[in-house]
Amino acid sequence: MDTVTRSYFDLEKINENYKLVIDDFERINTVIHCKRDIFDAAMARNLLYAYNHINNHLASNPGRAMLSWKDIIELNLIVHLGTSAESRRQYYRFIKHTEERFEAGFPSLMQWYERHEHSEDDPYKIAAGLYVRILAQPQLFVEGNHRTGALVANYFLLLKSQEPFVMTPGNAVEFLNLASDVKFKSNDIRSKFKRAIGWRDELARMRAFLKENARPFTTGVIPKWTFGDYELREAEDVLKSIRRRRSRHKGEDAAQGSASSKTVAS
Repeated sequence: MDTVTRSYFDLEKINENYKLVIDDFERINTVIHCKRDIFDAAMARNLLYAYNHINNHLASNPGRAMLSWKDIIELNLIVHLGTSAESRRQYYRFIKHTEERFEAGFPSLMQWYERHEHSEDDPYKIAAGLYVRILAQPQLFVEGNHRTGALVANYFLLLKSQEPFVMTPGNAVEFLNLASDVKFKSNDIRSKFKRAIGWRDELARMRAFLKENARPFTTGVIPKWTFGDYELREAEDVLKSIRRRRSRHKGEDAAQGSASSKTVAS
């Protein structure tokens, strides 16, 4: 683990991809097994904040080391609350509850990681294990386990010089269905007996999925990302997305009206 990490998350590329997901999420949400909160510009923005946080961490800590408990809980707070100091003050009690829950579950996660990190040849197996163990019951956080788990898994993949997974319109349905299978499984993943036999299917499926859907959302130079400019672009993108959806709905309504007219006429 003495090789210097030289890859960073390409925020521009991830942002462009998230725009496509936002525009298509209405369709995605109609076909997945369990309906999700809408993936909107605010959720995408917080994920980009989190990836930017990881990039800064990589730049200031070039050695290959797993994220500390402080870094992981910060990622969870970012995806849920963003980076606003006002939000942190407003949700102080929620943050304390999150920290208490996290502190209870974090040792188990790291014990598993330390047992497996050096012994496995396939980094995607470890990445899948990290994701599943954060999302599965009992969940590591009060909120945002799904997004935080993906961030931690992707961080590990970068440490191992592997391409990360980022949700796209093409893989979102399979990914969200897999996540639901993990989230709503009643087995306690921390149970020594149950974890040995009860999670093999989910872990194997997630490992295969992450590996098959890994893409080069990375860059060799840390991105110069100005969130002030991003906020302006975000507002413009929201308006464009609304216009596209309205246009699409008008087309669907027109098609339905035409079909109804033909039915009446017949």
